[in-house]
Amino acid sequence: MEENRILEIQEKVKRLLDKSRLKKAIDTLDEGIDELQDWDLRTKFTGMQTAYGYLLDYMAKGMPDPDRERLHSEMLAQCYMLNDMIAIARLTEHSTKVYCQMRRRYKNLEGLPGLQERFRENAANFQVTKGLPSGECKSIRSELASERTRMLSQLFGTILGSIAWSKSDTEGVCAFISDNEIPVNDRAVAVSALMLSTLKCFEPAKVTALCTIATNSDTLLSTRAIVGLVIVLYQYSERIRLYSEIGQALETLAEDGTTLRRIQTIQIQLLRCRETQKIDRKMREEIIPAMMKNPNLSKEKFSIDILKEIEEDEDKNPEWKQWLEKDEIKGKIEEMAKWQVEGADVYMSTFSQLKRFPFFNEFFNWFRPFDVDEPSVAEVLPDDSSINKTIIGAICNSPIFCNSDKYSFCFTFKQIPQEQRDMLMGQITGAGDPAEQMPDTFTEIPTEKRAEVESNQYIQDLYRFFKISNYRHEFSDPFAMSLNLLEKKELAPLADSSEAVLRMFRYLVEKEYYSEAINAGKIYEKSGEGDAQFYQEIGYCMQKEHDYTAAIDYYTKADIIKPDTLWTLRHIAQCYRLQGEFDKALSYYRMAEELAPENVSLLLQTGESFATMEQYEEAFARFFKAEYIKPGSRRAMRAIAWCSFITGKDDQARAYYQRLMEFPHPAFEDYLNAAHVEWVTHNNQQAVEYYNKAKEICGDADKVAEHIMQDKEALIARGVSETELQLLIDLIS
Repeated sequence: MEENRILEIQEKVKRLLDKSRLKKAIDTLDEGIDELQDWDLRTKFTGMQTAYGYLLDYMAKGMPDPDRERLHSEMLAQCYMLNDMIAIARLTEHSTKVYCQMRRRYKNLEGLPGLQERFRENAANFQVTKGLPSGECKSIRSELASERTRMLSQLFGTILGSIAWSKSDTEGVCAFISDNEIPVNDRAVAVSALMLSTLKCFEPAKVTALCTIATNSDTLLSTRAIVGLVIVLYQYSERIRLYSEIGQALETLAEDGTTLRRIQTIQIQLLRCRETQKIDRKMREEIIPAMMKNPNLSKEKFSIDILKEIEEDEDKNPEWKQWLEKDEIKGKIEEMAKWQVEGADVYMSTFSQLKRFPFFNEFFNWFRPFDVDEPSVAEVLPDDSSINKTIIGAICNSPIFCNSDKYSFCFTFKQIPQEQRDMLMGQITGAGDPAEQMPDTFTEIPTEKRAEVESNQYIQDLYRFFKISNYRHEFSDPFAMSLNLLEKKELAPLADSSEAVLRMFRYLVEKEYYSEAINAGKIYEKSGEGDAQFYQEIGYCMQKEHDYTAAIDYYTKADIIKPDTLWTLRHIAQCYRLQGEFDKALSYYRMAEELAPENVSLLLQTGESFATMEQYEEAFARFFKAEYIKPGSRRAMRAIAWCSFITGKDDQARAYYQRLMEFPHPAFEDYLNAAHVEWVTHNNQQAVEYYNKAKEICGDADKVAEHIMQDKEALIARGVSETELQLLIDLIS
């Protein structure tokens, strides 16, 4: 109960500060300050409270104060920090959560220099053992590795639980992370601890430390710092303007071309995490089950009534080259391969079940880069360099698997009986095998590609931590946020180069985040670099968001830049049609027809527009042509049948509906419309039979009644009275 009350006060103060209600926030924070045992924080709070009282008093007396606005911003910033620090300090006294346990165990950063020296000594001793025969040094290595694990736990807890950073604290952490005598994997864990510490308690000193590390020459450290920085800044974007030192640090970063490119790459990788849940579900529910079934099975797709919404065929421009066939097994495998090439997380569902090993009970192990010297991994792997040429070596070196999953794989491999393990380890890859062509060490990959791989692996590690670890409930889940930097004006400069924005825009279009894509597209449009494809794409987004006027405007720009493009003309026509401007739609459909006179889909859409305008002879001409070009086209047959019914050509309508009902699994609409034909020609018994067939398909008499009423005008035009319609609905119910 005490913990809940502390959190409620913290959240209440934050909401007040978000609205700049500083006086009310200070008064609310004062409610629990007397219970705080930390004298330093109490002193800071009292000083801020007194200073703000003076500020208000001076203003009440009408005394001039040119620094009033600056002081107000500084006090807002100070109150934000004190609110978090006081809540954390109070929770440390009461909470049983692991974070608070670490704070009680590792109180401050004072011991970091001594810990740094121990890491150096451990690393030096470990290097010495590499020159000794493996038999002699095995126990020494094991002891050194165990000591290293204990130190990592202390390091992680010390940085994670630290608050109220001084200048020397910042320098100490940066010095540790920059110390090349300490293995880079250990320093990478420290970077992760810094990110989590900043997420728990936002302080400008921690943010500027991340900015400093973001430019480190080692890609493992810099990419982790950048990922952490982007997540932290997005979560606390409303506070950035209050701290000038953060603004200055970000300006410096924005001037570093390499860092800026990495930020922009990481932005796409973070956006890609949104797809992980979809991919996970698709892998479990579609791809894997489909591979286990008969690959020749296919699903029949049924068209709808021609006067309803436009079909999806050729909806996306094939020239964009972003879309795959997905309804066959080959397509599913290609889709999975495409995800892997993109860097998507395709193994979340597989490895999420393999995080129950004792290794993952240690908080910091979720953030460890994969390390063959880790004792539980070393037990599995052979001592010689042939590891890089084995199956397990290929997986351990693979850029596809994240660090966490590589550990899971090794622990799972360890559980296989020794005989099978030896057999697998003995399978050296052949000359033609891709694993044979992989570099023996990750450092052989070019620097920028290595940075991209490392950041992607790290983001996947973080995704697993925040989604499935036992510690996930102690932190806000950053992957529940949008993580789109362009949404935050304070962060947009990190991602708003025209090249980066265009890349983001096209990614968002491909993944169907149309609203966000429009925002990115409008930013890119200001660059004046838009080509025909860009205007097609943003017009397509507008169409998907039902802003047809804007869509037409963008499509028209595309048409001006690249005239007589079939895709563009069709989509302009579609938008006019969806707005009910059928005469304008037809003018564009007819232009499109000149470019593709035998395009079946285009013939049908043009015919549907003529039918809507009751120009049935023009409509019939296109429907019959479509049927001639594509015999057995159900959509063409339905169009002919419906227009025949509307124009009183009942025998022709009946013949086409009978042909449609001979197909396997006739559609609901086929029986319904066939029933209409029989009813208006007074074949009532046959009509009722068809209505009942329609009812069997949808399983709902009310749906049949609803559709009958939707066709009310057509039925009345054919001589059915309103009373008769009501009786008919009661009859089939």
